[in-house]
Amino acid sequence: MINLLPNNDKRQLQAARTNSLLIRYNIVMLATILFLTLAVAVAFVYLSTVKTNAQSVIDGNKTRVSSYAAVQTDANQFRTNLATAKQILSREVTYSNVVLDIAALLPVGTVLQNLSLDATTFGTPITLVANTKSYDSAIALKNSFQASPLFSDVHFTSITSTSAGGVGAEYPVTVNLSVTIKKGIAK
Repeated sequence: MINLLPNNDKRQLQAARTNSLLIRYNIVMLATILFLTLAVAVAFVYLSTVKTNAQSVIDGNKTRVSSYAAVQTDANQFRTNLATAKQILSREVTYSNVVLDIAALLPVGTVLQNLSLDATTFGTPITLVANTKSYDSAIALKNSFQASPLFSDVHFTSITSTSAGGVGAEYPVTVNLSVTIKKGIAK
């Protein structure tokens, strides 16, 4: 096909096609801008609504939390009391266990006349008074206490014998024994 149009008209036709293409691009660009603007507006409205709802939930929770302030104070007080009780119980001395440990150390033919235990007893020298059937039982008592991890610094303070009859006839030897009950052992 032969184009018989003059060059000026050809340029005009080519410019018209380019202009119509540019107008289409502009329309598509304006539609895109309009769509993005609409999407941003919808997102803004949605986020504003969510923010308002979240703020109302936060305000409601703050009023509920303020009503639980007394419970929180009681819980903190209980937690403090529990820590104190735990500390006290960790230092607790079970005297019955100590008495049973001492009783297990007594040799046959030996009885304790007195045993007084309290918190000050541990770590300080005390005097135990025991009655035995013989001097050998008294020495066995001292050796048993010395060999035990429960005691330290075990020694005789006196050993006396009563030859009279009566109450002390079955256990005629009275032993005064100085001992120190170790602090860490009594649990």
